[in-house]
Amino acid sequence: MFRRIKRLLYISKTNFIIYLVGIVLFILSFALLSISLIKLTGIETILRILVILLLIVYGMFFAYKAYLYLANRNRVKFAFLSLFNLLIIVIMLIFFYFINTVYGELGNLSGKDKVRYTGYLISLKETEDINKAGITSNKDSIEGYSVAQEIIKNNKLDYELVEYSSYEDMLYALYNKEIDGAFVESNYLAYFSSNDSDDLFHDIKDKTKVVYKDSILRENNDLNLTSNKTLKEPFTLLLLGVDSTEDTMEAASSFNGDTLMLVTFNPHTLNATVFSIPRDLYVPIACRKGSKAKINSSSAGGVSCVIDTIKDLTGINVDYYAKINFKGVVDLVEALGGIDVEVTYKFCEQDSNRNFDKMICLDKGFSHLNGEETLAYARHRHSLPGGDLQRIQNQQLIVEAMAKKLVSLNTLTDFKDILSSVSKNVETNLSREQILSSYNILKDVVINLMQDSKSVSVSKGFLEVYDLKVLTASGLYSAALGYYEESLNDIIKMMKINLELEDAEMIKDFTFDANTTYEQKIAGKGIKGEIRDEMVPDFTGKSVTEAEDWGTSKNITIKKEYVTEDNTLYNSEVNVGLIAGQSVKAGASTNNVKELTIYINSVLE
Repeated sequence: MFRRIKRLLYISKTNFIIYLVGIVLFILSFALLSISLIKLTGIETILRILVILLLIVYGMFFAYKAYLYLANRNRVKFAFLSLFNLLIIVIMLIFFYFINTVYGELGNLSGKDKVRYTGYLISLKETEDINKAGITSNKDSIEGYSVAQEIIKNNKLDYELVEYSSYEDMLYALYNKEIDGAFVESNYLAYFSSNDSDDLFHDIKDKTKVVYKDSILRENNDLNLTSNKTLKEPFTLLLLGVDSTEDTMEAASSFNGDTLMLVTFNPHTLNATVFSIPRDLYVPIACRKGSKAKINSSSAGGVSCVIDTIKDLTGINVDYYAKINFKGVVDLVEALGGIDVEVTYKFCEQDSNRNFDKMICLDKGFSHLNGEETLAYARHRHSLPGGDLQRIQNQQLIVEAMAKKLVSLNTLTDFKDILSSVSKNVETNLSREQILSSYNILKDVVINLMQDSKSVSVSKGFLEVYDLKVLTASGLYSAALGYYEESLNDIIKMMKINLELEDAEMIKDFTFDANTTYEQKIAGKGIKGEIRDEMVPDFTGKSVTEAEDWGTSKNITIKKEYVTEDNTLYNSEVNVGLIAGQSVKAGASTNNVKELTIYINSVLE
């Protein structure tokens, strides 16, 4: 031993420095990698401990063997071992970088403490002076009301303000020049713009201009939406599509909730259920004291309003949410190298920036889609025979195609690119630790798929709906959708069974026909019943008795008012004694009607 130590006095100083540097670099890289591995709580704990122990053993082996080679002046073996040690150091640093990057990107998914709310004052392009401007009557709207007040204060504006209960009414007044300007939320283009000429505001981008813009920073209230449920037990996940022209999630908590998917997953059975909720579904909105509106309008109140509205609709708690920026789909699909999907209908749609002069056109059939084409397919609904309901089915096809492509990832670089795209365009209340814990679920899925012992099954829900015309405050009709409660109850039952809140009913009768193609049952599909959301009939020319009988059956008070020829409500085309008109327009939903006045033609005394 002393002889070897003595020999060290005669070795090359260069080799000795290489020896010391090799030890120091190994210790530093080992420390960095160990810290990163410790962060991965719940992921292959035994494997992580084993890796750390093996590296410790290797480090001791390197220090001892390199020392022997130096003492015995075996330069060739020392050089070889030093190069091998350098390779180990590089590998440790690569894994440290990758783990640290992934850990950081996962942290970005949990949302920011503060978000920026942006609002605009817009006018028609030909308008030069603004004297009267529309503003929302909802004083809880940060972008529509609070930011509007900032614009007024910062620009010292002295406008006459007219309050409106809906942006549709406000924009209708703007188009008809009843007001000169309108204070709107940041998502107004995504919400109203379309390539369907039947939509009243389809040309809003070309017809209006931004006069003023302002932003304010506020606390992100969505961060309070936490859940203590682990991913080892059945859970619910709400997917919210944000149709934005920006490719990040730095926008405010209000958004255009065009896509709403309620997903349940049972890690015990590896079964998932998917319920895509139509954007135009007419339901009570939780943050508007239960007043009815299209469900996508609940997104203006942030994620909490959407979650509460869906909970009121289904009676099912939403454990987690993921808010996904539609435009981020472009980056994600590009990172995946495109997806293979069945295009169900030939169509053309605006590009990701909503430019009409850069239309994306796709033919019907099986196609390999790039990012822009995928987004166009996910967005398009106006020319589809089934409208939004068919778009929902197309979006489900896209999700399935992306999931298949994710399973086929080959390199760490691909995974990092995808994670980077996701972290920029997804916000969730899942904590970093909860996301990491999903690794074990994914591992079980892969193992079961490889062993073919149990496969992941996806059950879909299809809500049967009917057309409903809703009368707005301005007298405009807005197309909405009513739903059959029996169909919804069947979907709710499917989800509750998957969440282990209800027991599945055993099938006692089964018939088989070799000539009939088997189709998986879709919850809610084909189940209809009583229409609960009805529209007010047109009583013009009808008898008073007919109106009163209808009012009694609907629990609506019918008031009578007699009008003569000198009254503007008199209808010369209707006989005396019959109904000349009514206070509530025909086609309005009966849900918001408590009383209705009928005007009856009478004669002058």
